[in-house]
This record gives sequence, structure tokens and C-alpha cells, in this order.
Amino acid sequence: MSPRRAVTAGDLAHARTGGYRTRLSRAREAVQEALAHGRIGVSYSGGKDSTATLALVREAAPDAPAAFYDSGCEYPGTYEMIAHYGARTIIPEMSLVEMCKHGGYWGHSTPVDPNAEFDFFAFLVAEPSWRFICEDQLQVVAMGLRGQESAGRRMNARRRGELYHIRWRDVWHLCPLARWRDADVWAYIASEGLAYNSAYDKMAALGILRPYWRVGMLLGMAKPGLQERYDWLRQMEPAIWNRLVADFPRIEEFT
Repeated sequence: MSPRRAVTAGDLAHARTGGYRTRLSRAREAVQEALAHGRIGVSYSGGKDSTATLALVREAAPDAPAAFYDSGCEYPGTYEMIAHYGARTIIPEMSLVEMCKHGGYWGHSTPVDPNAEFDFFAFLVAEPSWRFICEDQLQVVAMGLRGQESAGRRMNARRRGELYHIRWRDVWHLCPLARWRDADVWAYIASEGLAYNSAYDKMAALGILRPYWRVGMLLGMAKPGLQERYDWLRQMEPAIWNRLVADFPRIEEFT
């Protein structure tokens, strides 16, 4: 029996439903509205949502640039997607691993400053994003954020919609998938024949349920869900897991 794959026949069936087609049409309209504000770039993570976002943007603007903010601690399939879709890599001032070693997080034995505190979002997302905006002279940044993922994002989608202006940076944020469901993303990937992160196939093969599939940074800073994430990483990428355990032995407490 062949191993399970992330994309299924059910995804193609969902792509034929009226609800999906309505949400797809609205996403395409949002991209067109964003184009009226100027040059669009895509903040690309290598995950399913940003892959769908990048494809939607490039339907309308084939030369739209994409940038990946490299934490230095990602699934191999993520780096494959960066190369496949031609996203450029932006290296933060310090990687996630460097920050964790510097502060002695997760039991690292030789910290530079055990009292160090880092704003991980600022280092790994905000600063690289601003560099992307400035260097590529962007007026719009597209992101694969969906309201289904959290209460905060649902509220943002209801209040602001798919396209909204960030006044203090004078840049527009485009979230064409704001009202999409998980099934919509996979329907789009399947019906458009898009390449997707190989980590999803490995998760499917392990029998992990779709709502729990994540391909973000491998070292977690928030405890909810860490036990499952680390256990799956250990099974999917044992060599990477062993390297992380050698540097950060406390992560074994979560498996």
C-alpha cells in the first residue's frame, strides 16, 4: 500500500463546491483591489497558506517577489519550497537557534547571557519584513493569514476584511485567504496542481489529523501543543531532532 499523501480526491471534490468558488472569487477580487495600491510582495513561509497566497498573487502579478524570513530552524521541505517558488531568503540579525543558545533556552549548557530576553517576533518577523518592504519598494505585503486559525484573526477578518492599511508603516496588508477554511486551501492546491511542502505528506503518513499540520519554526516558544510537535518532529526528521536535542536537551521533556 502506498503511503498516504496530504492531497486527496476529496480536495478536488471540494474545489467544485459553490462555497469554495465564492471564497476563491472573493480572494481574487482582493488581489485585484490590492494591485491598485502599487507593488505587491508576498511574505512566504513555505507552508500551505502562504503557498496558496503566492499562487493567487502571481495569477494577477506573475513577477511579484516573495521573501522567506529564515529562522534557521525549519523543515527540509520548507527550504525546497523556497527554491521551487523562487522566494529570496532574508536572514535575521540573529537566528532562532542563535538566540536560544545565547540565552541558554531549552537547557543549552553554555549560554552567553542567561538573563537575556529576546523579542522573537521582532527579530524573526518584523525586522526582516520591513527590510523586504524597503528593499523591494513594496506598497502591499500579502500574507497567508486565515481567520479560522485563531479568534484574533477571525476578529481582524471581520473588522478589516482582506485588505487594510497599516498607517504607521504606510503599507497595505493583503490577506486573500482571510475567510478561507483549511479545506479551501487544500482544494486550491489540488485543483491548481501546486507543489507543496513535503512535510505535509510525512504528517499524513503518520496519521496526524489535518487541523494539527504545522510547518513553522521547529523550536517552539509557547507550550501549548509542543508535546505533539516535538514527537512528530522526532518521527519525521530524526537527524534534525537529534541535533536539536544535543544543543537543547530540555526539549526531550515534551516527548
